[in-house]
This record gives sequence, structure tokens and C-alpha cells, in this order.
Amino acid sequence: MKLHFTEEPSLSQWWNGRWQLEHAVTTLEEVAALLGVEVSLFDSCRKAAEKYPLFVTPYYLSLAQSAELADPILRQCIPSDAEITCQVGGNPDALAEDAYSPVSRLVHRYTDRALFVTGNFCAMHCRHCMRKRDWCKALPPPTDAELDAVVGYLKDHSEVREVLVSGGDPLMLPEKDLLRIIKALSSVDTVEILRFGSRVPCVAPQVVTPRLAAVLTSGKPAWLATHFNHPAELTKEVSAACDYFVRGGVTLVNQSVLLKGVNDNAEILGKLFTSLLKYHIKPYYLFHGDPIEGAMHFRTGVDAGLKIMNELRGKISGLALPAYAFDLPDGNGKIRLQPEQILRFDENGAPVFRAWNGKEVAYPN
Repeated sequence: MKLHFTEEPSLSQWWNGRWQLEHAVTTLEEVAALLGVEVSLFDSCRKAAEKYPLFVTPYYLSLAQSAELADPILRQCIPSDAEITCQVGGNPDALAEDAYSPVSRLVHRYTDRALFVTGNFCAMHCRHCMRKRDWCKALPPPTDAELDAVVGYLKDHSEVREVLVSGGDPLMLPEKDLLRIIKALSSVDTVEILRFGSRVPCVAPQVVTPRLAAVLTSGKPAWLATHFNHPAELTKEVSAACDYFVRGGVTLVNQSVLLKGVNDNAEILGKLFTSLLKYHIKPYYLFHGDPIEGAMHFRTGVDAGLKIMNELRGKISGLALPAYAFDLPDGNGKIRLQPEQILRFDENGAPVFRAWNGKEVAYPN
């Protein structure tokens, strides 16, 4: 939608990543002014904004299709009273990352891969964030001593072949710090792949440049896991950013989160997943929402996701279909789910399946 700026940005400013971040919206008053609505619309949001601060680029705010709080774009970036009032069962660290951190900044849960936390600065405070607990902490880029400890641990654990570089958002780091991290992790012979997790291509694609793509590929082979949740997030600015990555040799996959009121139906997700392919992004995961304190109101229930996956099966390309998954409590890892296709067994003991078109077909053993 058209934003109401006091001073309209020029085209060159709009396409400038630094301008987007310097003009990030941090108050409900700014949101109201840009959307052209009364600030009283956001009165119920104030307690949530105090606990979980607002931060969103003008670019992402402009993707809203309406000024209603239920808009799927605004629902992802504007505080909601539900972040305070509807949080029964929520846990700030539902994935028990702290418990699986052998050295500062590193989470080692799975045998052959580990997570490296770069900091806590993002281009947007996503209201469904799994690390909302860290938003108000001081977590700057890692020190050389922290990096040395991580490298030492990885050298002692040669089973780790992949490191997921996350945060915060690693693409928001100063270039010198990002290069320092890539160089350190790439110095471990047994680390084969660096996978970066970032929402920058979605919420601030103007930050992406050919130089940034070159930085990502300056070490071990680079994969980038983007985070798009809704078709409205796919724009010409995103296309330009993805093109820089693809031309620079970065492989792109996407991780979406199933969010109530945002993308919890097959039509929206089907359009998102098929459209991502046009941007050279492979849909990788659709995550059921974790039981995170401050994000419980986004959870749909696992069955809702299974129903959507069943509706999509056969209607969109297998290349566009991600794995549906959730994380077990207490850091016990991911479970991938598939809709049950065996309806019964026939008189010969053969399982009877429901085909994509609804037809019931026996498959002889």
C-alpha cells in the first residue's frame, strides 16, 4: 500500500539498504502516520510493544494490503496484545538452545551440524520470532576469543560437517565481522558447508548487493535459507536480491512458518511455494509454530498443517512442496510429518491409498 511519508523518498533512496534501515519504524505513532490511520488503532498493542520492541523497514510495511491489524503483513511486524494475553504454555527457549550450547555462540544438537549465533540484530522484529527472548539483550558480533573457542570445538568434533550461521541475522553484520566469521568457520577442514539463515531478502532486500553475495561465497560452499511466509512478500526488489545471490553462486532454499491469520490455508501457501521457484528458491521447510512465549497466538495445531499439505499434494509440483515439520520439546529435534495416505487394507492385505485426485487405489505388496 502507499505509505504517507512526510518527505517522499526518491527512487534511489528506496532502493538503498542503508536508507531502509536508517528509516526503520520503531514506534506505533510512526506506523500510524505511515499507514495514514489514527494512532488509537494501536492502543491495545502498547504493552506488547514495550516488552517486544517494534522494528520494521518502510519497505516491508509498504507490502501491507490494508491498514487492518489482521492484514497478513502487518500481523507479522506490528505488536499485538495477544503477545501478552494469549501465551499459556509458552516457553522463551522452547528448543532448549541454551542447554545444547557447549561453548558460547554454538548450539550442537544434531550429530553432523551445529548452529552458530552471530548476534541479535535483525532487519525486522518478526512477531513470531523463536528468539524473542534475546531482543533486549546486548549481543554484539562475536569476539575473536569466542570464535577461537567455536573453532576449537569444531576441530575436536569432526562429525560436524555443516554449520548454520544464524542470529539475529548474519546478513545484518558489518562486512568485516561477517568475513571474520566465514574465515574462521571455513578454517575447519571437516566443515563442508555454511548455511546462512536470513530474512533480509524478504524484509530488506535492498541490503543485498553483488558484494554481499561475494562475501557469502568467500569461504566454504554457501547455502542461504530465506524466510518468506506470504506471496505478498515476493516483489521486484526480492527478485533483484535473489538474482545477486544466484549469480554469485549461493544456493537458495526457503523456510516458512505456518502462522494463524497469515498463511494458514492451502491457496496462500500453494501460491507462495510455486512462486518461490520463479525466484530460484526451493521451498525447504514449512514449520509448525514452536511454543514460544510471545508467539503462541500464531500456532494453528499440527493437524491444520497436515490438512494443508494433503490439499497441496498433487496440485503443485513436487519441487515446490516443502517438508512439514515441528520441533520436539526440550531440544529433541525435528520431526517431519506427512498426511496419512493409507485408508485401510483390502481383502488381500494390500494397503489402499488415497491418490492425489481422491481416488482410492490398492497397492499390492
